[in-house]
Amino acid sequence: MKRFSILVAGMCAATCGAAVYAAAPAKGPPPPPPIANYYMDAATVGGFGGMMGGEGRPSMAQMMGMMSGNAPAYSHTLELRLASRTKAPAAPEANHLIPPGLQMGPSLPLIAPASPKPATQTYPYQQPKGRMVIYWGCGEHVGAGQPTVIDFAKVAAGQMPPGMANMANYARMANIPHSAPGYGEWPNKQDRRPLPVNGSLVGAHKVEGNYSPPIAFTLGQDFMPALNLRELGSLPSGAAQLGWTPAASATGYALAMFGSAQNGDVLMWSSSKSAAMATMLDYISPSEVKRLIGTGHVLSPQTTQCTLPSEVVKASPAGMIMMIGYGPQAYFAEAPKAPKWTATARFKTVSSIMLGMPQMGGQDGAASGQPQPKKKKKFGIGDVLKGAIPGQ
Repeated sequence: MKRFSILVAGMCAATCGAAVYAAAPAKGPPPPPPIANYYMDAATVGGFGGMMGGEGRPSMAQMMGMMSGNAPAYSHTLELRLASRTKAPAAPEANHLIPPGLQMGPSLPLIAPASPKPATQTYPYQQPKGRMVIYWGCGEHVGAGQPTVIDFAKVAAGQMPPGMANMANYARMANIPHSAPGYGEWPNKQDRRPLPVNGSLVGAHKVEGNYSPPIAFTLGQDFMPALNLRELGSLPSGAAQLGWTPAASATGYALAMFGSAQNGDVLMWSSSKSAAMATMLDYISPSEVKRLIGTGHVLSPQTTQCTLPSEVVKASPAGMIMMIGYGPQAYFAEAPKAPKWTATARFKTVSSIMLGMPQMGGQDGAASGQPQPKKKKKFGIGDVLKGAIPGQ
C-alpha cells in the first residue's frame, strides 16, 4: 500500500493545526512531491521492554529490579524523522518544538546520523544451519497441518527460505525513510534522553530547520495505555492462558512468541490464523488492521485473552511472548494539492513477558487479581539474556 493511502486512516484520532486533506483523483501530470516529509512514531512499551526503558539490554541493577518486581511497568518512546529533498547546508539545523506537557524542554534537536564506514572486509557465504519451527493460532491445541518447518540446510545459497517472503511482506506498511538530502532524527548522538512516563504529546507541534519548510500541526492523540500482558494460568494440558488490559484507542492486537527447543530448533508462534503474520509486530495502518481482522490474521480490539497452545509451551517452555496493540494514525499536509510538507503520527502499544516467569515483565497475581500460572523448572536469568529478543 502506498504511503498516502495508508496514512489518511486514523485521522479522527487527532485535531489538526494544519488542514487534513483526502487525495483527489489524479488529472494531468502528477503534482511534485512534498519538499519535506515528517514522521512521528510514538510507542508505549510495557513488560520486559518497559523495564529497560524501551531499548537496549538491562543493567545489573535493572535485572535485580526485574527479579524483585520493583521495575517500572512501562515506558514511552518517541522516534522523529525529518526527510527533505532540499540538500542540507554545511551546518544543518532542525528542531522539533514540543508542547510543554511532554516535559522535555522547549524542543528536541533533529540530527543526521553519522555516515556508516565502508566495509573493509568481505566474508564468504556460509550455508545456514538449523531449523525454524512455526506454529500459529490461539487455542488449547494447534490446528491441523502444524507446525511449518523450514530446514535451512536444504535451502540453496542466497535463496529465501520457503514461506519467509510472505512473513516479511504480508502487511502493507509505510516505508519510512532513514536518509534524504536533508535529514534529521531524534533520538540521536546529541540527545537520547528517556521520556517522562507521564509526558504528553497532546498540543501544538512545530518543526523548524534550515533545509525544510516550517511544519506545524496539533495532536489530539496521546501515547496509548499499557497493555499489562500477563499469564492467567495453565490448563491441565499445559496450554498457557494469556490476558491483557484492552487499550481504548487500539485498532487490533497481535501476539507472537520466540523461543528455542532443546534440540536447537528456533521456534516461532503467532496469534494469526496462519504462519504469514508471525513477525508483523510493528506499525500498521488502521485500514490494513481492519482488513487483517477480517481475514483472521489480527485479533479484534474487543479481544482480551488468547491461549498459547500446549504444543508450543512443551516445545519451548522459556520463550519470549510479545504483543502489540495497533494504534491510530494522523496525517497532516500544508495544502490540499502539491503540499510543501506532510507530517504523519503513528501510535502503538507493545508488551513482552517471559513464559513461565511473570515477574520478568508481567503484572499478574496480586497486582492484577489474576491466578498465578504454574511455575516452570530449570529456567534462569541466563535464558532471558541468551535468547534472540526482537526489537521493540
